[in-house]
Amino acid sequence: MALTNAEKVRLHRERQKAKKQEDLKKPSSPSDLFKKPFYEFFPVDEQVGSSFAQSLELCGISPPMIEDDSGPEAVTLDTIEGPSEEGGHSNPFGSSKGTSLGRAEVTVGCLIEAARDLATQIRDYKKSEIEARIGEIEASDLSDPDARKRAFEEAARLRKLLDEFDKQLRLSFPTWKA
Repeated sequence: MALTNAEKVRLHRERQKAKKQEDLKKPSSPSDLFKKPFYEFFPVDEQVGSSFAQSLELCGISPPMIEDDSGPEAVTLDTIEGPSEEGGHSNPFGSSKGTSLGRAEVTVGCLIEAARDLATQIRDYKKSEIEARIGEIEASDLSDPDARKRAFEEAARLRKLLDEFDKQLRLSFPTWKA
């Protein structure tokens, strides 16, 4: 069955969005434009007191300190081999050696993706629990008029909560990639 023009446009936009999301986890290519290494611009003593480090520590994550000009491939926990090693893992960061700036960019992209996935899991959990409570209300004995009134009010409140989880939250970030 042929796709309508609207469906084609929607699929195209979804592909573009997925590509942008994947690009968030790739460092910029090293450039002559940025001469001073990022780790010198944002030294460890400033990193320790930054909101970045404090926010991660608050949720129990040890913040990654950028102490030298090594790229993201130097600190990843995955096995990384050449850009297209046969039978091996491909290097998601490309073939060029990364820099501390690239490592910082990859960190931002990965944190955004991690936050998005965790938010999705939390939303799905809350929706399933609210739906279970609605099911309990529907299965309960509603012969008493006062109990029926309270049950309908509670069910309406819970359905309104469910509607809130269908919304998207938009946050703004300063542009870090151009």
